[in-house]
Amino acid sequence: MRHKSVGWIVPLVAAMTFAPAAGAANPLVEVPTDYAATPAHSYAGMDAEPCYQMLDDRAIPYERASSGPLVEAPVQLTGPLHGVTFKHLHPRASGAVLDCRLLLALDDFAALLRAHQVTEVGYVAAFRPDHSGKAKPGQRHPAGLAMDIAWFRQEDGQQLGMEKDYEGRVGAKTCGRRAQEPAPGNEHASTLRKLVCDTGKARLFNLLLTPNYDIDHRDHMHVEVRRNIHWFLVQ
Repeated sequence: MRHKSVGWIVPLVAAMTFAPAAGAANPLVEVPTDYAATPAHSYAGMDAEPCYQMLDDRAIPYERASSGPLVEAPVQLTGPLHGVTFKHLHPRASGAVLDCRLLLALDDFAALLRAHQVTEVGYVAAFRPDHSGKAKPGQRHPAGLAMDIAWFRQEDGQQLGMEKDYEGRVGAKTCGRRAQEPAPGNEHASTLRKLVCDTGKARLFNLLLTPNYDIDHRDHMHVEVRRNIHWFLVQ
């Protein structure tokens, strides 16, 4: 089915307070006391049919798809979101399949991106099959709940690449006090850093991983809606 996209965004979650991330391996994990009020929680907890209905209600351009066994509500995006085009960069068509819940978060994300003058997003993949046999339901790419973004293109045609422009350092803090700052004068890195941190504040994704996270993320930003957790990580 195809629908006309309309403007819509979940308001940013304001005035967050955090409980200690007891037992979390990463000290940057945040456990908000009002997790149940966040968009990520709302989307992750949806069953498939209510999720499809919300796509219809928002007039998001999509069609239902088929995918791996762990993707509970597979869809493909068929048009722009709020004027932002998501361009799949990998030749394997299956990588353009994503779970309905991730698409709802991306719809909000696109509205935020327009505030940063972004008109196009280049992503490597959403769904990726699991060849290890260790993938868990409701997590990562095998469930269609994650997307790896390589670059953002702005209205003036400038392309901001995560690998060439982000200026990350593995292990560095990304947002907030004592966060790693880009070199003075590096406007592209500063723009990407603000985009990442504004997205983190919106609580659309449970995980938002940049080149600061580890070497495997040197060339992309990983965004993920994860089921059955109550925490966020931006790094």
